[in-house]
Amino acid sequence: MLRRLINVETNAGKPIIAGTVTIVPMAKSLQLMIPGFPGGLIWNRPVAVVTRSASGDEQVIPINDPTRRALLALWGAVVGSALFTLIFKLRRHKNRTNQEEVLT
Repeated sequence: MLRRLINVETNAGKPIIAGTVTIVPMAKSLQLMIPGFPGGLIWNRPVAVVTRSASGDEQVIPINDPTRRALLALWGAVVGSALFTLIFKLRRHKNRTNQEEVLT
């Protein structure tokens, strides 16, 4: 059941011939299907480029995305600060409640 909801695949793109070298882009896709609806969400991102020379040598060149890393770090900071704030407010509320019980 879960496999139908979330699917991660690595796909090869259409080969591009540049002189004696064949270049094949590789992309990873994340598919989120919503039960009961005909559509879903598909997110593609490049992961590598495969080059093949005429002699048969193959080289995989990974694609590093610094923007993606920065966004993940930013989201992590947002979630961390939200949790910190929630814990701080809950402790503060608990201390106020305890002090009010002591005064009464």
